[in-house]
Amino acid sequence: MKVHVVFRTCDCEISLHGADRPFGLTKAATIRACFGSLIRALEGFDYSVHVVGDRLSDEIMNFFRNYGVGITNEDLGNDESIRRSLKRAYERADDEWVYLCEDDYFHTPDAFHVIQDLLDNQDVVLRNRPKNPLHLGRRFNRPLVVHPPDYPDRYLPHKRKATLLYASELAHWREVSNTTFTFMAEARTFKRFQRIFDRSARGADDRYLSHALHGNRNIRKRVLCLSPIPGVATHMHNGVMTPCVDWKALLNKQA
Repeated sequence: MKVHVVFRTCDCEISLHGADRPFGLTKAATIRACFGSLIRALEGFDYSVHVVGDRLSDEIMNFFRNYGVGITNEDLGNDESIRRSLKRAYERADDEWVYLCEDDYFHTPDAFHVIQDLLDNQDVVLRNRPKNPLHLGRRFNRPLVVHPPDYPDRYLPHKRKATLLYASELAHWREVSNTTFTFMAEARTFKRFQRIFDRSARGADDRYLSHALHGNRNIRKRVLCLSPIPGVATHMHNGVMTPCVDWKALLNKQA
């Protein structure tokens, strides 16, 4: 598995959604921790990384240069930085995997081993014959998308949903109907649904993206979007962190 990572980042201290960061982290410290965890998780894999920077400070630019990755840094704004990330996905060969990653997602060391286990064995793992006729009995009509975190609101009583579960060697996988702009898919999937992706960049509208791609009813689902249980990444904001993983311990171990 070769992974092309597009890491989208801005070190402006104010959170886009106003959420507090965990463990007293500044935005710059969050970027360094999250990017470091990503590189660590990619060790041993065939990968490339390009950083799409939006008005990055000299301090953060120097941090990325130490990793020898590709970097562009312009005055973009959130919408344009998403468009630039998508453009890189469209440029890849159809069968190559592209991981769009925002700068506040921290990864477990085994994240890509867990994901590769699913991708290598998907013909067996994802085989199903659901009784619901709306599934049409064929999973392979829908391309696979991987969303690495496991958001805790999915366990709240008023947000629980009946969903398909799959089991690979290293994790269980839950079908989800909502993602952020951090997910992994084949380049052919980005190209096939380019109209939807481009539309979602207007206003950074991940709600539209989720509705248009994953849907809330089986007949509307264009892709099969899976998240691992437990998650192999977490959004580094209080109140939305992936449960059942000691993220503080992993952060301290990496430091």
